Amino acid sequence: MHFNPSIVIKISGKFFDEDGSRNISSLRDVVRNLSSSFRVAIVSGGGSNARKYINMGRDLNLSESYLDLLGIWASRLNANLIAFALGDIAYPVVPDSLEDFIEKWSSGKVVVTGGFQPGQSTAAVAALVAEATNSSTLIVATNVDGVYDKDPKVYKDAVMLKELTINKLKEILENSQSVKAGTYELLDPMAMKIIQRSRIKVIVMNYRYISSLSDLIKDNKNIGSTVIPE
Repeated sequence: MHFNPSIVIKISGKFFDEDGSRNISSLRDVVRNLSSSFRVAIVSGGGSNARKYINMGRDLNLSESYLDLLGIWASRLNANLIAFALGDIAYPVVPDSLEDFIEKWSSGKVVVTGGFQPGQSTAAVAALVAEATNSSTLIVATNVDGVYDKDPKVYKDAVMLKELTINKLKEILENSQSVKAGTYELLDPMAMKIIQRSRIKVIVMNYRYISSLSDLIKDNKNIGSTVIPE
């Protein structure tokens, strides 16, 4: 029996905040196209809804675990929106754990998920999902064009790197990561550890180009940054 190769698409929560319905429509079209050649899993971040509830919870002195739960539920709401938009090619229920994801993945359908548990970013979830599905590639669709040698929002002379190693990415992110709820950006240390141990290639791209995803995967279109596993 022939099995299509698997890919995982990690969608930033910001994807829902800026022209979200159009972004989801573009994602739906590209996933429908990809699903004839690939098994596709999608992991969604929480976006502004997550930040809104986390900020309110922090004002109420809730614990980081409770704040994480609020972010997880927001990410699952976004995941449900994508799953509903995909219609019959998607599994209709969003998983709430890795075990649950694996069970739903066996259906053969596209599976869309959000967060799994407190203390774990959706970037780490995406890495776990890529590992569990034996995916060779993890697409990180975010609001920057790729990986820069330093923060492009702070430094005007920041240079985008077309290709880099996971160790170089660790070095760049080492001093800029926060582990508080709602503050994960790009890939956190847990996600990078999973990516490294399973040698998963990561492509970081701007979700504005999501409609070009098929070309990027199939023809190595010149978009974003490629993080090479070591």
